[in-house]
Amino acid sequence: MTTPSLTKGEQRQQDLVLAAAEILRDEGPGAVSHRKVAARASASLSATTYYFTGLDDLLGQAAALNFGRWIGRAERVAAEFEKHEPPTSMGDAVEVVLKACLPSDAPLENHYLQLAAAAEYPAVRSVYDKNRPALDAAIESVLAWLGSRLSGRLVLAIVDGAAVEALSEGRDIRQTARVLVTELFVSMGEFSS
Repeated sequence: MTTPSLTKGEQRQQDLVLAAAEILRDEGPGAVSHRKVAARASASLSATTYYFTGLDDLLGQAAALNFGRWIGRAERVAAEFEKHEPPTSMGDAVEVVLKACLPSDAPLENHYLQLAAAAEYPAVRSVYDKNRPALDAAIESVLAWLGSRLSGRLVLAIVDGAAVEALSEGRDIRQTARVLVTELFVSMGEFSS
């Protein structure tokens, strides 16, 4: 998709980053290669080396794009719901939290498998580390709107832990996260029902 304000070269570079981000999301950082990115972006192999200093540069930009999407998701949830009164039921509050924390545009299994693999790729790991406070803050704004005293970091750690538990035990990630976030809210006296 061409953006009118971009030059042809800038558009090509953006297309390559988008392709790399999709591969990163779908298959993890180990699957991102110059050849695979070029094929997905319908570009020449030489374009991947022309626009980036190396595979780490491309991976870092793809990771930044993906992380920005995660932050944007939580910010959109906060903006969408701030127009309404916060939910009064525990179940509705949990669903809002899950909407802010879990991607709906990609298989959850892939999301968590690529997050776990990120530790082996310094370019990806450093982007995730650098941007994590912004994601925590975006989730915290959702929690504040709900009237919760919990931190975004804690709630996301519960959701992420639920995902790892579900993956390792062959259960549904979203349902496992729903159960554990509900348990967290109950234990902290967050909502009455």
